[in-house]
Amino acid sequence: MKQSVTVTLGIFFISIFFSPSLYAKQSWQDFLQEIRQEAIHQGIRPDTVDAAFQGMDVPNWKVLNYDRTQPEKRITFQQYRNTRADSYRISLGKKELRKHQGLLSKIAQRYGVNECFIVSLWGLETSYGHFMGNFPVIHSLATLAYDGRRSALFRKELFLALHILNDKHVKLKYFKGEWAGASGHPQFLPSSWHDYAVDYDGDGYKDIWKSLPDAFASIANYLDKNGWRRDEPWAIPVAIPENFDKDLMSLDVRKTIKQWERLGVSAQDGEQLPNNNYQASIIQPYGGPVLMVFNNFNVIMNWNHSTYYAGTVGYMAEKICQTPIR
Repeated sequence: MKQSVTVTLGIFFISIFFSPSLYAKQSWQDFLQEIRQEAIHQGIRPDTVDAAFQGMDVPNWKVLNYDRTQPEKRITFQQYRNTRADSYRISLGKKELRKHQGLLSKIAQRYGVNECFIVSLWGLETSYGHFMGNFPVIHSLATLAYDGRRSALFRKELFLALHILNDKHVKLKYFKGEWAGASGHPQFLPSSWHDYAVDYDGDGYKDIWKSLPDAFASIANYLDKNGWRRDEPWAIPVAIPENFDKDLMSLDVRKTIKQWERLGVSAQDGEQLPNNNYQASIIQPYGGPVLMVFNNFNVIMNWNHSTYYAGTVGYMAEKICQTPIR
C-alpha cells in the first residue's frame, strides 16, 4: 500500500513539475528577469524587485497544487454556514465589535454602511486578523503568472503588488496571504487594494496589514463603491406557495416586494415584509432557507461570487449585532 501511494504521488508531482502550461515557454529565471525589466520600466526601484524575488529559485509548487485541486464534495448551505460562522467566531466577533465600536461607528457613518457587516467580513476572511495567511504574496503571484492558464490576470496582480512594496505601504516580511495572493485583514488582491484601500489613519500609507483603521475603512469603502444602500435590508427569510414557479428563483429575476407578494411570497412567522418598492430576488441556496435578497446581498456577491458566502456574511452580521438587519 505504501509503495502504491508513493508511485501515485510521484506521478502527481511529475505532472505538476512538467506541466505543458509551465514548460512550453521560457524558463522560470528568464520569466523573473522579464518581470524585473518591466517593473523597472514602470518605475519600480530595482532594489524593491530584487528583494521581493530573493530566494524564489523555483515556482511555488504548493500554490499550483492548491490552484489545481478543487474540492469535489458538495455541502449544503447550512453545513457551510455552520462551519464558517460557528459559535466561537460569532462570540469573538461580538467582542471585537465592542472593542472597536467607536472606530467602527465613525467609519460606518462616513461610508454609509453597517458596522456589523464590516466585522462579519473581517471575521470570515481572517478570523479577525488571527489567520491572514503565510504564503509570500510575490512568490504566489509570480507562480500563477508564470503558469499558462491565467497568466495575464496574475501578471497584472504581480505588478500591482510590486508597486505596493515600492511605495512602502507594507514591508516585505508582512506581505503574506493566502495561496492566490490575497492578503491583509480583508484579504484583498493587489487590484482590490488599488481600487478600495484607504489611508484612514492619515499616516500616508494604505496599510491593510497592520492598521485596523485602514483595514476597516477599506472594507467599508469597498461596500460603498459597489453600491451599498444604508437603509435597505440584505435578505429576509420568506415562505413561498407550493405552486411557486421555481424558474423565478434566481438572482437574475428582480421584482418589487409588492410584486412578489402578489405571487404568494410572504414573510415567515407572521411578520410583515417591508412596505416599500425595494427590488429583490428570491433564491434558495442548496440545503438552505428560501430568501428574499436585496441589493446589499448582491454587493457582497461582488466580494465573493457565492450565495453561500454572501448568506453567511449576512447571517453572521446579524448574530454579531444580535438583531435582524432589515
